Amino acid sequence: MLKVWPKNDEIRKLIFHPSSGGIYFHEEGPIDWPNDSFTARRVADGDVLLEEPSDKKPKKSAPDVGKV
Repeated sequence: MLKVWPKNDEIRKLIFHPSSGGIYFHEEGPIDWPNDSFTARRVADGDVLLEEPSDKKPKKSAPDVGKV
């Protein structure tokens, strides 16, 4: 199984993995899909990602450098 994220909310609503009646994305976060040719094609075409999209990741604040 691979943890995959949709590239955007439109893909989240439209794409599902066809195995076992369909594995749909939740309203938020990633989903586990089988590591098979369907998943590999979706990753290759960019519809799903193996890492959380950078626009969805929490922003890290810069360290306070030079403050006394």
